[in-house]
Amino acid sequence: MLDKGLIQIYTSKSGHFNFAPIGLSLRASGQGLRTLVACFFPHELMEGASNASLLLKPNLIIEHNPNGQKPFHENEKGSENNGFTKLFKRAGDAVVSGDFDIVILSGINKVLSLGLLPLEEILDLMEDKPDRVELVLSGPNANQEIIEKADLVTEMVVHKSGGALEPGNCPQGNGTTEVVTGNGKGKTTYCLGKGMLTSCLGVPTLVFQFIKSPKPYGEVKAIEKLPYLEIKTMGKGFLNKHSPFFDKKHAQAAQHAWQLWLKQIYSQEYGLLVMDEINIATHHGLINGEQVREMLFLRPHKSDILLSGRNAHPDVVEAATTVIEMKEIKHPFKKGIRARKGIEY
Repeated sequence: MLDKGLIQIYTSKSGHFNFAPIGLSLRASGQGLRTLVACFFPHELMEGASNASLLLKPNLIIEHNPNGQKPFHENEKGSENNGFTKLFKRAGDAVVSGDFDIVILSGINKVLSLGLLPLEEILDLMEDKPDRVELVLSGPNANQEIIEKADLVTEMVVHKSGGALEPGNCPQGNGTTEVVTGNGKGKTTYCLGKGMLTSCLGVPTLVFQFIKSPKPYGEVKAIEKLPYLEIKTMGKGFLNKHSPFFDKKHAQAAQHAWQLWLKQIYSQEYGLLVMDEINIATHHGLINGEQVREMLFLRPHKSDILLSGRNAHPDVVEAATTVIEMKEIKHPFKKGIRARKGIEY
């Protein structure tokens, strides 16, 4: 159980699905927390989400709204019979009862903007939330009143996109390259979420961590139940440039990780590969950004690649199919709230 549950908002002006809340559910599962994800609208990895729920139960329950796939005119506003209302009621009951540690309302911002639920019901739920329950609301165009009541707000900005392909099924020359950067929360969890759902479609997926040091993070524990998801942690931990051992310790680890990474990517064993915090490594000069760009062009193109971390290298940004910036609007650390087990690690 969480000592302190917050209200998180993930919003965007684009229709690009944000996998960060899904990645949070993976991390939480590994630390023994229970998460309910209510998906109000369909996304491209729905089958993977259903499989993940089966593999990680009882710590993860994912419910999809059958009405979410219907055209807008087929859904009656305010009707007690529509799937949006029913799903929201089940999720709201889960929040108030405290049966789950985390409740994620995926796409709820869009539900509100379409007028399928009254704003007052969401605001009341935020007010009634027990102190130990984490409430996460996602979807495009978050309402300003909701943003004002939240503890954490991240805006996902999609700067360019070459169009998504089915995971693990990219024809030669068409593997996607997605850069997830910015100063806001959700970069690693975005990659974890997409990695989890992709792997649950049976696509071998590797998360290769360039900066984190080996520790029992929630995601590391959780993958024991996910047969197609692998995490390799290769770094030395938090970067402190004031340490006299910074250059040698981290540079050696980064170069060793880079050589191992090249073996992994050219093995062609994986349909999706995540270079977690690689952008931090290139920003600090531990790995050459031009080498990363070259690798992206020379790699076997049937695999998709995600590159995460703030301060993405310009050459890497230029080579990307899609560039996502996570922009910090609000962050609880500024209120003195420290990292929490199952949420931040």
